[in-house]
Amino acid sequence: MMGDRMSPGDLDGWVEDGAHHYLLRVQFEDTDAGGIVYHANYLAFAERARSAYLRCIDIRQEETMAAVADDSMMFVVRRLSIDYARAAGLGTALKVETRLQSLRGASMTLLQEVINFEDGHILARLLVDIGCVAAGRDGGARPRRMPSAVVERLRAATPPDPAPG
Repeated sequence: MMGDRMSPGDLDGWVEDGAHHYLLRVQFEDTDAGGIVYHANYLAFAERARSAYLRCIDIRQEETMAAVADDSMMFVVRRLSIDYARAAGLGTALKVETRLQSLRGASMTLLQEVINFEDGHILARLLVDIGCVAAGRDGGARPRRMPSAVVERLRAATPPDPAPG
């Protein structure tokens, strides 16, 4: 029975060799009329992978957002660039690899690659700047330092790549 072998956590991928690995398959809804992944859906794939990465390393966004007053925090995308290299089509198995590029007091930069799982070709490469903010009761947000426990989990799971030398 499948329920005996899997848990909901298995859906979040895994961390190995300094990267988070997340698998998905291109569905009909992800494609255009020609059966090719619509370009904006690569952003959605990367977003799912980032959320799974955080859950995988025990950072629960739903809990940190619901925290009271000064303890609340959430991550927001500040800037994102994407380079498209190859197309994927309906049914293609994909892997999104997420690596921590840099970690600062209130922000981090992630490198995400969407890869064809079957042949290893990189389909898209994203560089994502993420800020940590405190969510105000009025719906506003202001920058805040990441809690030390969050920083420790990020560094332990996927240490930042060394600076080019």
